[in-house]
Amino acid sequence: MARSALAKPPARLAFSVLSVIAICGYNVWLRENVEAQILILGLLLAMTGLPHGAVDPAIARQAGLWRGVPGLLKFSLGYLALSVAVVGVWFILPELFIVPMLLFSAWHFSSDWQRYFGRVLSLAISTSVITLPALFYPAEVLAIFAVLAPAGSQIIVDSMALTSIVSSLIVAYCCLKTRQPSVILLAELAILFCTAYALPPIAYFTVYFCLLHSPLHLNQYVEQLGLVETLVYAVPFTTLSFGAGALLFVSLPDIDFSSQLMQVVFVGLFALTVPHMLLIGVLNQDSQGKAG
Repeated sequence: MARSALAKPPARLAFSVLSVIAICGYNVWLRENVEAQILILGLLLAMTGLPHGAVDPAIARQAGLWRGVPGLLKFSLGYLALSVAVVGVWFILPELFIVPMLLFSAWHFSSDWQRYFGRVLSLAISTSVITLPALFYPAEVLAIFAVLAPAGSQIIVDSMALTSIVSSLIVAYCCLKTRQPSVILLAELAILFCTAYALPPIAYFTVYFCLLHSPLHLNQYVEQLGLVETLVYAVPFTTLSFGAGALLFVSLPDIDFSSQLMQVVFVGLFALTVPHMLLIGVLNQDSQGKAG
């Protein structure tokens, strides 16, 4: 473990508390209502999920990647073009889209723990986070991938289930051999893995992405930029993202509502995650290069 103390333990502790509440709430009210689960995901995306990526123009401006209104327009158009290209790949060949989506997501989500663990353990954690639903809820995950990439869905789900076992064993081994581990982080991982078991894929993804991943990044951006500047960028760009999602929704084939929402949520999120991840990767490399 790279660090045994947390900079802001209450922020991460809140996730564990909210996860327990989510498990109880799901089992009492939402178990049989998939559409309600997706709609709640949409609401939470509006509050935390999309805003943490919508701040990217401000982060890029602070790093000197653009200046003035023309620079903002060029940055935004490039960001949009890359997102549209990702959606285009999915429309043309969805099976080619899925595997990179999973790999890129694992790499990106590993940043949630890299401040406290090494890269290998952080990647093992994020890989488990992504793949555990395939082990606990194979039928539900298969239904999701049958919508996103019908031809290769069974192979993908079987591979995810096997990967989840390997990555989870790595996490358990590394945590057990760690000296003076953070109790809060270990509790967070235990509750996160329990959430993967207790909640079906959509509800589980909602809890992780909107209550842990996005708030951690938003908290970092507020500290870096200030609350006012964060809101100045987050609100309009989040609104534009929902507008783009609506366009994607109406452009989809006339299938059932849940399948359309599922496609918009997962494909749309990945389309925005690719430029977001590339930007964060470039900035991290620059900072490491300057430090070296």
